[in-house]
Amino acid sequence: MLKLLFYSPVKLQAGGGCERWHCDITNSLKHQFSDQVEIVTADLGDNKWTEDYLHKQLRGIPYTQLHFLHFLGVLVPTPKTAFFLYRKFCESDAIHFIYGFAGQDIMVLLLKLFTRKRVVVGHHAPIFHSSPFHNFYMSNISSRLLNFFDAHQTLNSLDKSYMEKKWKIKNVHFIPSGIRIERFSPHGRKSHSVLTCLSVGRYELQKGFDFLLEAIDMFNRTIPNNSARFYFVGAGTLKTLIARFARKNPNIFDLGYIPYEKMPSIYAKSDLFILSSREEPFGLVLVEAWASGIPVLATRTEGPNDMLNPRNGIFISEISADAMCKSLISMYRLWSCGRLKSKFKTSDLLNSAQKFSIDLTAQRMHDQLFQV
Repeated sequence: MLKLLFYSPVKLQAGGGCERWHCDITNSLKHQFSDQVEIVTADLGDNKWTEDYLHKQLRGIPYTQLHFLHFLGVLVPTPKTAFFLYRKFCESDAIHFIYGFAGQDIMVLLLKLFTRKRVVVGHHAPIFHSSPFHNFYMSNISSRLLNFFDAHQTLNSLDKSYMEKKWKIKNVHFIPSGIRIERFSPHGRKSHSVLTCLSVGRYELQKGFDFLLEAIDMFNRTIPNNSARFYFVGAGTLKTLIARFARKNPNIFDLGYIPYEKMPSIYAKSDLFILSSREEPFGLVLVEAWASGIPVLATRTEGPNDMLNPRNGIFISEISADAMCKSLISMYRLWSCGRLKSKFKTSDLLNSAQKFSIDLTAQRMHDQLFQV
C-alpha cells in the first residue's frame, strides 16, 4: 500500500477532462491497490462543478484547494501554501504533478529537493500552444528542469519521443489516460433520418471548432439541406462564434455545458463523433464515443495518432476547414448508403474503448511510476 499525492495547478471544480481523470484515477488506485490517495490543487480555472457535485465525483477521496497569488498568469505560493505542500510531500511516498504551467515546476522541484520524495510528472497538456511566453518558458527553462524529477507520464507516443530525443529526458513512460467504460453503452441507439454528428470540448481555438464550423458551412452548400445535424457540447470563448454560424446554418445546435452523467444519453443520440482539435494530447471523448458504439472523425493530432485505426474511425487529412468538409462528405456518403454501421462494427468500437479503461491506466501507473 502506497500513500500517493496528486497535485494540479487547476482546481477540480473547473470540471475539465483532467479534473475528471483525477477523480477517476485516484478512486481506481484506492480500490484496486488499497492505496491511500489524496488530491491537492491550486485555484486556476472557473467553477463548472458545484461543491456537492464535486463531492460525489471524489467518492471519499480527500481533496484540498489552495489559494495562490496570481501575477501575470503565474501562480505564486504564499508562505502558508508552501508550508502546506511541504507537509503533504513529507507525508507521501510519491507525488504525481500536472506539468505545463510556468513556475509550478520550479516550486515542485524545490519541494522535491527539500523532502527527497519521488515525484512523477504528468504531461497531460500540449507541450506547446499559441502563447509565445509559454513556448519560450517550456523550451528554455522548464525543459532543463525535467531530468531532476524521477519519472514522466505522457498520454501519447509523440510527446514521449519528443522529450526523449529533443530534450534528452530520461524515464519517460507512455501511459494513456482512460475513462470508466461502464458509464457508456451502445445499447438504445436509434436510427436517424439525418446524419447526427456530435462534438464535445472546450470552446477554445485548441479544439479547432472554428475550422469545424467553416467546414459545416461548406458542407451545407454541397449536401442538400437537412441531411445532417451538428451538435456542440461545451463552454468557452468561441460560444459566440458557434451562435453566429448557427444563425446562418439551422442544422448547428449549441447544447452548452452538460453534466457528465447526462452525456451518455447525448452520445446515444449520435451517429458520428467529430474531433477537430489543433492539438490533442489524448482525447477522452474518443473513448466515450467508442464505448457508446459511435465511430469518430478526427484530426491526426498527438493522441488520436495512437488511438485511431480503420476499425474505429477516419483521420481528417489536415487541420483545415476544407479537409474537414471533405471528410464530412465522405462520412455522410457512407451513412446515406447504409454502410457506416457495417464499416465500423460495434464490437470493434467497444474493443477500442476497452483498451482505455481507467483501471488499466491505474494499474500501469501503479506498476511503472509509483513503486519506489
